[in-house]
Amino acid sequence: MESSTSIYAVRTTIGQERSVTDLITTAVIGESDVWECPFCSEDFATEKATKQHMKNCKKKGKKTGDPLLVSQNQLLGRVKAILVPETLRGYVFIETTEFRDVEIAISGVPHVRGRVGGKVSLGEIDRFLAPPPAAEGISEGDIVEIISGPFKGERAKVQRVDAGKEELILELMDSPYTIPVRVHADFAKIVERAERVEVVESASTEGAEIKEVDSDEFDDEDSFWAHSDDED
Repeated sequence: MESSTSIYAVRTTIGQERSVTDLITTAVIGESDVWECPFCSEDFATEKATKQHMKNCKKKGKKTGDPLLVSQNQLLGRVKAILVPETLRGYVFIETTEFRDVEIAISGVPHVRGRVGGKVSLGEIDRFLAPPPAAEGISEGDIVEIISGPFKGERAKVQRVDAGKEELILELMDSPYTIPVRVHADFAKIVERAERVEVVESASTEGAEIKEVDSDEFDDEDSFWAHSDDED
């Protein structure tokens, strides 16, 4: 990330992150500047194209003038990236030069529920940008269905998880033999989780003071995770 840019968070309707991103992308790169010929009022996308037209414009006559900039894409070249983490639903992150660019980019975009105050560091969202290991969330004792390979459709019990290789050591439930089967975690889908014993630690809250913080107290330098969502 360039030193002159920052990352900001936008809250979206869950499940609409991609559509919001597509619309913001269109606003950033799908629109161009509009230049106008001062003689015939014809529009062009660049100043250079307008000048070339002006040389041979039929309405030029003896008139002189310069190309007129009618409208300008305020986001072109300013928004550097739009991040859509697969594992963090309801958020889109925009890397840009100024916060006002975010306001322009999300203006009128459906399914945008608001912006989140403060800047976001790469460290805060780095874990959401890389896909989780295939074996993450699968534990010994879980029942899985094998979804690919020679044992496709078979149900099996997880005997061991080899997180380093992202593989599972399984015992086929419908097989008369208890031969362990090694399967990549991508080829297994959890159908039943093993019962887990949770230890709940109690802590005394006597004398504890809970302080409510208004989101307006945070400035632009605060972490966005500490903020309440700012509704439009």
